Amino acid sequence: MNTVQEITLRLNNLKHTLHALKEEALDGITAEQLENALNSKFEVIEEYPDDPRGFSCLALCSIAGKPVHVVCAPHEDALIIITVYIPDISKWTDDYRKRQ
Repeated sequence: MNTVQEITLRLNNLKHTLHALKEEALDGITAEQLENALNSKFEVIEEYPDDPRGFSCLALCSIAGKPVHVVCAPHEDALIIITVYIPDISKWTDDYRKRQ
């Protein structure tokens, strides 16, 4: 099973870390908006198989026409949302898929 499938299977059970909730609030993103965005469409743009806390990845989705990066980890029956942020165009390519 690939990472997109692993995430998709867990979209009905999102668990936000405290850090993720704080970052969402700073960027004016609600948990509901994020859930809707991930359920609508997302793309895995980086994978972190060697993360000491366990496998995680960076997903790109869109909220109100703005790109949003989500670091998440498929874990057992849940998708752990580790952090969320609006990417800085000076650090990413125009499509927000690759680091500059």
